[in-house]
Amino acid sequence: MTRETLAQSFKQALVIVFFGIALALVANASSQEGIILSHDFFSVAGVTGSEGSGNPETGSEGSDSGLEVGIDDPAVDPEPFDGIQRATIEDAEVYFEGSLEDSSMVFVDARRRSDYEEGHIPGAIWLYHYQSERLFDEVREDLEQAFIIVVYCNGGDCEDSINLASDLSSLYGLPPENIFVYEGGLSEWQEAGLPVQVGGER
Repeated sequence: MTRETLAQSFKQALVIVFFGIALALVANASSQEGIILSHDFFSVAGVTGSEGSGNPETGSEGSDSGLEVGIDDPAVDPEPFDGIQRATIEDAEVYFEGSLEDSSMVFVDARRRSDYEEGHIPGAIWLYHYQSERLFDEVREDLEQAFIIVVYCNGGDCEDSINLASDLSSLYGLPPENIFVYEGGLSEWQEAGLPVQVGGER
């Protein structure tokens, strides 16, 4: 194969690559589940804990109702290095029972819409992490009125819940002390035999 043939083949390959990238960008922009490319989805900002975050060493006091974050809440695992509070499955069960009668407790599903419709925690708000900038205004009122926000995804290696929880505080101004990540996610929830809602309705 001559140098001219190699050069021509290389140019053709570049044209194909650029054409493929252009098609992918057009498809992403026109898709309802398209990713907002300008957003840094993987930088988890450290969240500084504040009063009422549930640290037993602070001696902070809460209301007798036990609904105020940080006192008489179910035991919450120590905060990891990212500063985001975690909720165990026991916590999630208690918050779920509370959410059935109290709109100040909400669950947020950070997964794709198709995953949400296949099954989600009943009453959970859908807020796909990779579309949060586009979707947040639709759920802003519910989240701003909530005192306990439990964010989850599939569980296991899924980090969408952690990234969305960080965004809720750093991008959208929700109080970090109100936000919890249920790392067990829907997988653990289903394994425990807890209720699951199928379809697009909360």
